Amino acid sequence: MNLSTEALTQHMPHVNVVINTTNIGLSPEVERTPLDSVLLRKNLLVSDIVYNPIRTRLLRDAEEMGCLTLSGVGMFVNQGGEAFKIWTGIDAPVKEMREIVEQFLLDKQ
Repeated sequence: MNLSTEALTQHMPHVNVVINTTNIGLSPEVERTPLDSVLLRKNLLVSDIVYNPIRTRLLRDAEEMGCLTLSGVGMFVNQGGEAFKIWTGIDAPVKEMREIVEQFLLDKQ
């Protein structure tokens, strides 16, 4: 797939969901973003699998443009919960895990 700026500019008007599955924007390079904010538009759903920081530059830019956003914390926590269950046979306390992860990440900022 061609992800050049020209190709993205051409395809973005037809896109409803953008998911960043790269490590671009991961701490400590928190000001990097995989997508120029001029390509974002209102009501686009933007998800960033990066969880540290919780609000990546991509998500902040998307919020400013009126997009719906989803951080990577949910995937991080739920993957951990599934791994916990595989290893222990016990359901993980996912709600509590999420609260702890979010508080830890917020305290780091």
